[in-house]
Amino acid sequence: MEFAKGILEKRLLLIGNFILTSGKVSPYYLDLRRLPNYPEIFNEVVNKATEIIKGLDFDIIIGIATGGIPFASFLACKLQKPLGYIRSEKKGYGTDRLVEAEVQGKKVIIVDDVVTTGGSILRAVDEVRKNGGLVNYALAIVDRQEGASKKLKNIDVNLISVYKISDILNYLLSSDLINDTDKKAIKEYLVNNLVE
Repeated sequence: MEFAKGILEKRLLLIGNFILTSGKVSPYYLDLRRLPNYPEIFNEVVNKATEIIKGLDFDIIIGIATGGIPFASFLACKLQKPLGYIRSEKKGYGTDRLVEAEVQGKKVIIVDDVVTTGGSILRAVDEVRKNGGLVNYALAIVDRQEGASKKLKNIDVNLISVYKISDILNYLLSSDLINDTDKKAIKEYLVNNLVE
């Protein structure tokens, strides 16, 4: 899997010991915010994502700050769709909005880089719906498969991902790209944490 190999080589996938936002300790960390620095990998991701979502019914693409914005921008360009984004917090001046787009009565697809438990996407969906938008789909580059899909399904949003972490890590486990100690830690993590 070229994507797995590429993000490992570019250090966008780090192997070691990392504390996640949730406080959980993980043997790997995905930092896809720098993915657009590597057009050879990023273009492949955008092309795959375009193929996956081009048949879906939506009017506007909304990226989640910050990781989802460049991804959403490229998709909007390719699909000739309007683009907006969700701020991580209100500015406290000007219009003081979180949703930087006109979504009233529009079908929205929410876009982020990595999804773990789905917290960022849930907040984004809530904000878009408060502003009169309709959300049935969310898209991520990588689904860490730690509960997001189920949580989003509960609010009638289908989570779509370009890659699943199980596919990426299983590729690495069957390769000689990482050492045996790291393989053991990753195997244990997958057994204990993968929900779907």
